[in-house]
Amino acid sequence: MGQARGRLFLALRNASVAEKLQAYKRLELQLLKEEVHTASEQRELRRRIAEDLLTAASEGSWRLFSPYLRRMERLGYSGLDRRLLACVLAAMASKGSRAGRRKTAELIVDIERRTRGRKYHPALREEINSALERARRLAGLDTEQAVATHRARPSSGRRRGVSSP
Repeated sequence: MGQARGRLFLALRNASVAEKLQAYKRLELQLLKEEVHTASEQRELRRRIAEDLLTAASEGSWRLFSPYLRRMERLGYSGLDRRLLACVLAAMASKGSRAGRRKTAELIVDIERRTRGRKYHPALREEINSALERARRLAGLDTEQAVATHRARPSSGRRRGVSSP
């Protein structure tokens, strides 16, 4: 699986976004038919291809990118590094999109919440902070001000798992 993805990545260096997306979708179908035998292997393959699709789509508009971000969120992130990557890619794709900036701010707040109070090696903590700052800058968020504004906004619906009084 990894070698096929690596070869495809190299072959698609100069391809358009649409060509990359189609190629990764074809690879996913091929690998699901030929190489995947268990449900956990299938889920991991879908997750890895979703990361490739997300990376390819980040070169396009928010409208093109957002369905792949939703897919990645549905499949789940394999780790904090993948969550940070999705956040930075969302910031890249958010250019010119209010919805994209809003989603990027949500991703930043989520990562800050998940990492707050946790003991990380100083180098890892710096990497997390650097990625979040890069996402803010790419999305045009005024660092803390934009994120604070996002936090202050009332949510558009009830949170899952929280019952009303």
